[in-house]
Amino acid sequence: MPTVVLRPSSEISSGNFADEAGSGSFSHAKINDSDNSTYVFNTAGNQSFAVHLDDTSGLSGATFNNFVVTAIFQKHGGRGADGTFRVDIGDGSSVDTFGAINDTVFDTSNTSATTISATAINFGGSVSDSDVDDMRLLVTTTDNTQVRFFELFVTIDYTAAASATVHSVNTVAEANIATIKGVAHASIGEINTVTFD
Repeated sequence: MPTVVLRPSSEISSGNFADEAGSGSFSHAKINDSDNSTYVFNTAGNQSFAVHLDDTSGLSGATFNNFVVTAIFQKHGGRGADGTFRVDIGDGSSVDTFGAINDTVFDTSNTSATTISATAINFGGSVSDSDVDDMRLLVTTTDNTQVRFFELFVTIDYTAAASATVHSVNTVAEANIATIKGVAHASIGEINTVTFD
């Protein structure tokens, strides 16, 4: 099955965070740039940030099967023995429309970048590309710990929309076509990526 990766595209809200220089505030650009030298960390325990994700772009009509949340992070500072956080996956109507991942999954005592991918969560019911385009993540550090966030992204598994089927070529019905440029009708699977049956 094909997949598409959605990264944070904009900030909705944030608590007390700083960047790798120890200044500034939360910036979604620090956790969507595929660069482990840039990051944000919570400057106080039990802080949250919420981000919108990229749009699926061009997946209209696709069937969305499941998704996996992946974080690259580490313990930061002296708060707690571990770095832990919870992730709620929602949309404009609720912070957890698509599910939640508790802090026992995203938990590390490492002081170097650690990659953890949660177990896949199935999309329930009928989910459209506009529903997926409205996905957002609410991340909350837990147990009064500090976490250094390098990357955060969602990998969506989907089934592409069925392609169109051709029943005529230049207004000639498919049943009346024996060959096209010497190739037998039965040997033609598609014309210009459009299914011909």
